[in-house]
This record gives sequence, C-alpha cells and structure tokens, in this order.
Amino acid sequence: FYVGAPLAFYSLLLLYVHGRWGRGPVLGLAVAALLAFVVSTFHMNHRLRLDAPAVDLQQVALDLAELGSIRETTRGKVVMVLASVKPEWWQFVHPLYAWGYYLNGSAWVAFPDTDFPDMEAAARSVDFLVTRDRVESDALLTPGNEQVFLYDSAGMDDLVELYRATYQRVVSAGEPAARSHFDVYLRDGALVHVRDPCVREDAGYWIVAKVTPEDPKDLSRRDRQHGFRRLRPLFQHMGVLFDGKCMAILPLPDYPISVIRTGQGPRRHGGRWEGHDRWEVEIRTGR
Repeated sequence: FYVGAPLAFYSLLLLYVHGRWGRGPVLGLAVAALLAFVVSTFHMNHRLRLDAPAVDLQQVALDLAELGSIRETTRGKVVMVLASVKPEWWQFVHPLYAWGYYLNGSAWVAFPDTDFPDMEAAARSVDFLVTRDRVESDALLTPGNEQVFLYDSAGMDDLVELYRATYQRVVSAGEPAARSHFDVYLRDGALVHVRDPCVREDAGYWIVAKVTPEDPKDLSRRDRQHGFRRLRPLFQHMGVLFDGKCMAILPLPDYPISVIRTGQGPRRHGGRWEGHDRWEVEIRTGR
C-alpha cells in the first residue's frame, strides 16, 4: 500500500508538467526514467550477484506444489515450523518472511521463538508441524511428498528422536572446533552450534558467521570488498531445543575455507535486546 503515494505524486507532477509545457517534456522524463531503471537494474545485479548454485526450477516447482497442498490442509489452524537437520534447509526458503506467504491463512510459530519450555510442551498447543525432515510415523500426513512434510502434532516425539540421534552423532565424532557459550563443531560441510544444558534464553540470538575463503575470487562481488561472506540467521530459523539441549546447523559454502569466525549476536525483540552478551570464536579450517 506504500506504492500508492509515490504513484499519485508522480502522476500529478507529470500532469502538471504536461499542462504547463506540453507533451515534449513528459516524453523526455519517461525516456530518462527508463534509462535510469535499466542502468540501476544492471548495477544492482552486478553488485548483488549471489555465489549460490543455479536454481533448479523443477525442484522449486516441486517445493511450491507441496507447500501449496500443505497450506490448504493447515488453513485456519496453528502450525509450528521446525528447523531441519538438513543444513540446506535455511537456503531453501527464508523463514522470516516466506513462511508468512507459504502458510497464508494459518497461524504459524517458529520454535523456539515461543514461551513454551520445550518442544514437547509446544507441540501440545499446535495443530500441525512442518519440517523438511521425513520420519516414518503414523503422524506423517504427507507421505507422498519429497521435500516438505506435514505432521500431526503427535509427530513431535518421532522428530525429537531424530534430533537426539543427530546431536549424538555430532558430539561423538570428536572434540569441537571451538568452545564458548556454545560448542561449535565442523561436520559434513556445516557449522553446528550445540549447548547442553540450554534454555530458551540461550537461543534468542543471531548466529553470526564470517567465512573467509582460501581464494577471494570465490566470493561474490559484494562480499569481496569485505573479504568474507557473512551469514546471519536467527537461531530459531535453523535450530531446535529439546531435552534441555540446543542445536543449530548452518550450511557452509562449498569452496575451500581458510577461516571461520562465528558467535552470537543479540536480537531485538519487543523493544528490547535478547540473548547473552556477544561472543565470537575463530576456527582455522586448514582446508
């Protein structure tokens, strides 16, 4: 609705110019505006070109089709969106804005951005669960899906078992790459933040990761001026809290990495800052 004000302003301005000086100046302004649009579009594309792989349009179409069917089922209900143990999940869709579109017509929450003490308690207050993790369960409502799965709230127990197994696999494979308020592990091309014991307040923060490649040419043009790629998702968009533990999995770029600096940044919520004091660790990958 903000678009209406500038449209009205420029329409009135052009009508005034047309009435005062005739058609010529209006055509000149139109040509100038078109050239400015073309130049600015080229400039933005040049500066903000992403270094992500090309989009698989067939994959996107499948994702959208599955989300469309989920939306019809969950309309008018309360849905909890859970992070996935698959590190590519947060690249699949930006949770903060896109879920409001994909689950239009339903009320959705992203755990742990709630007042519930644990995932099991939270599940008792919602109707459905949505995640990219597939677990064979009687609560799975979309067995024919391939990418995004809908569960009845009773499916939380099965999903928590998956989180337990993933957590155990991460921490039992060796010492963390760094320790601070969270332990940080490098596992299978991903950065894993874990904490035990953990409460909701521990998870109310930004995960900040600055990834420096061995070859600066691997960075996008926008990132080369800084010398690193900055990743900054919220914990609840990629993390889970269960059994008094926290775990968040952040995918890393697939090029050789020299240094990773990662840590915590507080988030602003309800007019105040949440999360613990800022911390940061440095990991030299040796790749």
